[in-house]
Amino acid sequence: MAEQTPIIVTDNTLEGQVSTLLRYLVAAGGAFALGKGWIDDATLQALTALVTVAAPMAWGIWRTYSAKRKLIKAALFAPNDIAQVVHK
Repeated sequence: MAEQTPIIVTDNTLEGQVSTLLRYLVAAGGAFALGKGWIDDATLQALTALVTVAAPMAWGIWRTYSAKRKLIKAALFAPNDIAQVVHK
């Protein structure tokens, strides 16, 4: 029977928590600015949409970048028949 690879599940929920926190902060800050008359409703909606999309996207890019750095670091220490780092 062939060896099966286990399913690996991460317990990290930080990405969802960060995006939720930013959404609440923008909503609270935006409501304050809206109440003061500094911005209008359309600007508040645009800012909320921007943060809701940009924060998880930036977090995902950072996680991919840091995972790649860890993989390269591990490959440098592995024997060449196991892993090789190719410089392009």
